[in-house]
Amino acid sequence: MTGGTGGSRFARPALLAAVLAAGGARAAATAESSLARARELALASDPRWLRLLHYKPGTWWGKPAGDADSAAFYLAADGRRDPAAELEAMVRGLYDPAPGPEPQPARCRFPARAAWLMDRLALAPADLPKADCSKYEDWRRLMDPGAVSLIFASSYVNNPSSMFGHTFLRLERRKAGDQRLLDNTLNFAAETGDDGGALFAVKGLGGMYPGKYTVQPYYMMVQQYNNIESRDLWEYRLALTPAEVDLLAMHAWEMGQATFPYYFLSKNCSYQLMPALEAVLPARTLMPGSPPVVGPVDTVHAVLRSPGLVAAVNFRPSHSTTMRARRGLLTPAERRAADAYRRGRPEEGDRLAEGLAADRRALILDAAHDYVLYKESYSPDVDEKVRALERPILLRRAKLDAATVEPPPPPWAAPPDEGHLRRRLHLGAGGRNGGSFVELAWRPGYHSLLDRQHGYVPGAEIESFSWRLRYDRDERRVYVRDLRVVDVLSVSPFDPWMRKPSWTVGTGLDTAFELGRPASQSLVYEGHVGSGLSAELGSRGSAWALAVGEGAAGAVLREGYRIGGSLKLGAAVQLAPRWRAVLDGGLSAQAFGDKTPNHRARVGVNWAPSRDRALRAEFLIRGPHREGGLYASLYH
Repeated sequence: MTGGTGGSRFARPALLAAVLAAGGARAAATAESSLARARELALASDPRWLRLLHYKPGTWWGKPAGDADSAAFYLAADGRRDPAAELEAMVRGLYDPAPGPEPQPARCRFPARAAWLMDRLALAPADLPKADCSKYEDWRRLMDPGAVSLIFASSYVNNPSSMFGHTFLRLERRKAGDQRLLDNTLNFAAETGDDGGALFAVKGLGGMYPGKYTVQPYYMMVQQYNNIESRDLWEYRLALTPAEVDLLAMHAWEMGQATFPYYFLSKNCSYQLMPALEAVLPARTLMPGSPPVVGPVDTVHAVLRSPGLVAAVNFRPSHSTTMRARRGLLTPAERRAADAYRRGRPEEGDRLAEGLAADRRALILDAAHDYVLYKESYSPDVDEKVRALERPILLRRAKLDAATVEPPPPPWAAPPDEGHLRRRLHLGAGGRNGGSFVELAWRPGYHSLLDRQHGYVPGAEIESFSWRLRYDRDERRVYVRDLRVVDVLSVSPFDPWMRKPSWTVGTGLDTAFELGRPASQSLVYEGHVGSGLSAELGSRGSAWALAVGEGAAGAVLREGYRIGGSLKLGAAVQLAPRWRAVLDGGLSAQAFGDKTPNHRARVGVNWAPSRDRALRAEFLIRGPHREGGLYASLYH
């Protein structure tokens, strides 16, 4: 009896081992059969497989190479450079329920690849061993995506990494209804740590930061961009099928496990969204190759160029845009009442609003509360003084039976895709001090105040890595007119509620015409920074006055350098729908080095008959130098 029981006890593990071995043998045989079928179908070179792995053709000795630079994105040891090896590892992984280096089996780590392979190999879930994909399935239930939108955040000149804008994807939850703030987002960004200033610029330009795809709630993005940074959002709903939305969610899970290269100018937050979308859109190529420069607005143009991909466009104004628009609905007397409430003088506000209809008093209180939110309440730590300021406004508003008035979008609000393209090429000719010249110029980005304004943030001029070449007909010589690294001008008209300064910064090579020497021998390297005030010129433009510190270095200067300052004045005006003008100038004084004054004045007029074509005339006075030119511009 005892011996029989012991024999049974030792026989069970042996039997289990035999069953597992037999199952493993069958799985191995089935895997080999699937591999043979995959080779027969040439799936390793299928464009869909290459897109799911983010392979780029011809980047590794003429062979495809994966863009992800972490081993977590691949199963095979040489998967980054060998699509066939990675395909073989993935097919074998379909039949292996045991976790590998990661907590979950291969088909749970890479559900989009698994789904595509199962479809192409005609495999049903019942054909594969059971696998515990609970970690992915729990995440998938929380995501619950039913639609996808591309979100464009307008430019933010106070942050170098966002001065050209930003794009990310919104994964819209099926059960959220119209509560879009409850959706999730897919965002690509560099992991920069605490770096800032010059170190951030150098590492960002040199690709020294890892980039990560992350998922976070949409309300957090709205809080950051809409409320704290005062950036308007444009939401482009994409016409994806339910199957494509599901596949994108699967692929988001895969990408979240890896790091990708981040380059500030090229493989940045916007570019990396395109391979993610192309992986689930096999019939569309949104951004061919790897362009050397990619801006956020380029990705908007890319999805719009693909026929039928954009289903709808929605504008979500920033809190500051809404605040100014709502305040614009008030009469001067009502504005004084709102000003009293926002300053913590509710009794004065009551007196000024006395006798007004309930809807007008509600509008006054809403405008005052907008200011309190703008100034303080979007901070995570709200001071009691702020609550004391907010409380009387909310108590009075709660007593009024009047709906909140949502102001219409401001006249200047236009989708970024309606603005001119980022790059500008211009060719022209002109005269100078009795001579003449021909000029060729190119700017990779982004926008100047003389360009057609439609589709761009008012008052923001951002130009980088631009250059101008000239051929002087009298000297019969080609020379560099200028080669700029960056020039930024932020014109924020004075507002008693916002009080933002206007400012400028710029650096690069420039021709020192004021020295009176031949232009081809007058190239210097200059830099400037300044701040000041600006004011609106009605609804058509703005004017500014800036105190600027500036310096330059070059062999053409006496003592090889100069350091001084200037008072810069300017105005930009929309003359008519197609006509725009800029007048600016400066009075300078040099404190050190070459003391030659650098007084200057410029007037420019731009006529834009279409979005991406323009004709402009410019006239310049700089010291003894005089010139005028006519230029044809092509935006591309």
